[in-house]
Formats: sequence, structure tokens, C-alpha cells
Amino acid sequence: MAASSSKPRRLALVVDEKSGEVFQQRQRVSHVFDGKGYTLEGHGVEVPNFRLNLSGTEWDIIDWMKQHGGSANPVPLNPARLAPELCSGDTAVKKAIARLVRLNLLLRVGGARSGIYQLNPRRFWEGSGESHVKACLRMDPPPVVADDKARTAAIKAAEKALEAARTAAETAAEVAAALPSSKAADSARSTAQDALASAILAVDTARNLGAKLTAELRRFVQEQEATA
Repeated sequence: MAASSSKPRRLALVVDEKSGEVFQQRQRVSHVFDGKGYTLEGHGVEVPNFRLNLSGTEWDIIDWMKQHGGSANPVPLNPARLAPELCSGDTAVKKAIARLVRLNLLLRVGGARSGIYQLNPRRFWEGSGESHVKACLRMDPPPVVADDKARTAAIKAAEKALEAARTAAETAAEVAAALPSSKAADSARSTAQDALASAILAVDTARNLGAKLTAELRRFVQEQEATA
């Protein structure tokens, strides 16, 4: 009988250490994403998503786009059809889409009335690296930018953090005067230092977003620069 031209089948045998039983090893089932490229959520010098004060509807639209291929391809967004799926209203969805476009998180493909959008490939992507490069060259995606809503929220957060830092500093001074060299004084001092660090970070965030600092926040910056 002529030998078969096909390659011999190799069996992978595994021995169970406890029972001594020998059995054939099962082939690993490929994951759905195996060989399909990668998923990117961009990081870098651009404004991160968590500083943009995105609404729940805006986050929902980003997630919906990811789930429907909007990270790698243009997809239609119809507010009237999308609203029920997002448990929202037509107007809220329409406003959310408009703001995401202004922030450059969502890019309109085609004319102003096309209704076709894609997530910014500089921030979101699914697919191979080669396809990613081609998409960026084709779309020339702009950097993500903050808007007035994000800057206003950053100013409010900075003011709140500054108030908390000053309150913590006053408390630390009172505890130190009443109970010098005590654990309570050390704890209050540590809390005041953490609050001050949070205030500095909040003010830096507002400045990095291009927000116009209030007179109180400017004085705080000057105080910190003088003591640095």
C-alpha cells in the first residue's frame, strides 16, 4: 500500500500527575480577538477624557461607537434611533454628539448633514497598526481639546480644593496649638499637606486646560511660587 502523502498527525499526550491517567491534550480555542490587531485608547500630551467633564450621555455615545465598529470605521449616528437605546432623549443625544465633535473626540465624516461619524483614531482605535497609520493619514485627526464646559468645571474644582486646603490648614494650626507634639497634631498636619497637594493639582489642571483663573486662585499660585 502506498504511503500517504499527508503529514502524520501528532498527538499531544498529557499525564495527570495525581491519577497517572494519560489523555490527549485539547487544542486551545482561539480567542475572538486573536490575530485581529489591537485596541488603543490614546495617552499622551492631549487632554485626557476624565478632564473634559463628559456627561453620562456623552460617555454612552463613546461606548456605543466602540460596540458598533466606530473605532475603526465611520458609522451612522441617528439621534432619534439612538436615544431609546441609550435610555435618553433625542435632544440630549443630539447635544452630546455636537459636543463630542467640538471636543474632537468624535469626527464627522463627510458633510455637516451626513450623519456619519468615527471616533478620533488618535484617542480610540481597533485594528492593526498598519490600518491605524492609514486611518490617521487619511483623516488627519485633530488633537482632543477642552471646551468652556470643561474649563468651567475645572475652575469650580480648583476653588473647592483650595477652600478644603485652607480649612485643613486652619484645623491643623488649631490642633497643633492645643495638642503640640501629639498624634492628633501629626494627623491634622498630614491631612493639611494632602489637601494642599490636591489644591495645587486642581489649579494646575485648570491652567493646563486654558481656564482663566479667578483672582483668588491667582493669589494662591503666587503664594505657592513664593514659597517654592
